[in-house]
Amino acid sequence: MPSVRALAAQLKVSAATVSRVLNNHPDVDEATRQRVLARINATGYVQRIGRRITNVIALAYPDEPVRSEYGSFEPSLLSGIMRGLQEHHYDLKLLSIRRDKSPDETYTQFFLRKGIQGVILRCVHRTRDMIAQIAKEGFPSVVVAARFEEPAVNFIDADSYPSSRRAVEHLVGLGHRRVVLAIHNVSDTDHADRRRAYEDALAAAALPLDRDLIMELQDSISSGEQVVDAILAMPDRPTAVFATNPMTALGIMRRAQELGVTIPAELSVVGVDDSDVRMHVWPRLTAVTQDASTMGYEAAAWLTRVLSQEESTKKLRRTIPSTFEVNGTTAAPPVVAAAKRPAARSRQAKRQPARSARKR
Repeated sequence: MPSVRALAAQLKVSAATVSRVLNNHPDVDEATRQRVLARINATGYVQRIGRRITNVIALAYPDEPVRSEYGSFEPSLLSGIMRGLQEHHYDLKLLSIRRDKSPDETYTQFFLRKGIQGVILRCVHRTRDMIAQIAKEGFPSVVVAARFEEPAVNFIDADSYPSSRRAVEHLVGLGHRRVVLAIHNVSDTDHADRRRAYEDALAAAALPLDRDLIMELQDSISSGEQVVDAILAMPDRPTAVFATNPMTALGIMRRAQELGVTIPAELSVVGVDDSDVRMHVWPRLTAVTQDASTMGYEAAAWLTRVLSQEESTKKLRRTIPSTFEVNGTTAAPPVVAAAKRPAARSRQAKRQPARSARKR
């Protein structure tokens, strides 16, 4: 691991200049600052705390480290990251970038000031420029649950489009013609995929796209409750809903039970599950599933191998598939089911006289 003096010798500057750059001192010209930072990232320099080299990576959020609308994704992601850190005995720190970064320091200086050796990044649409800049600086980093066209950005993501389309096609195939999309109001690639899948599935089935059936909300129990209330208030009541977040789906099921709306006889529900939430409700939730724990594990394992110089490739740009799992919360809509029931009773009635005749 290079020292400040070694970096200074390589760059043919003084050790004091390198130290000033590391500490974001204003008395360094911009060209020298950029040259020093580029060398720091290229060599994998990490500051010492006392006499000990830090062995910490960060899970960095654009705003607050934990927000309620992240739902079950974050604990599943975190459990995977902790498994991925085991091999090389790294520690983990949670960071809020907007809260803690000074406006006049680069991202590299910010991470070094925090004693961070590498960073796993969460992303929403409004922070994509931030992440592209971190990658441009060359600081060791990987994004989870988002995709980027920029070649410098490392990422691991789950492709939810095929499974989301199968989910909507499943509902259409059961006979549903008015399907609500309850989607997260924070834009990212995952939810853009799910919205596109919904629209494409309806178009393929020659069903009209009704903008009134697209509800943008936070991922929360209360949002799911609002969805059910809105559905029940519609004169032409929808018979199915695709909720793109786990907590919203749970809120839908809770409110339906509270109001006596039977799932799936009166309302079919498809959710998205990042862990095993679908297993802990009844009926068991039909869901698009993605493995947040695996994404966390692979991101952390790859990053620590790079930092330990045991990974030959410095690029990670991987998309893993999601799946669609049919369980107990979907069925034919009430009109279709009612149409089938009289025929079944009719056949039973026809059989009944024959049984009576045999008894006599």
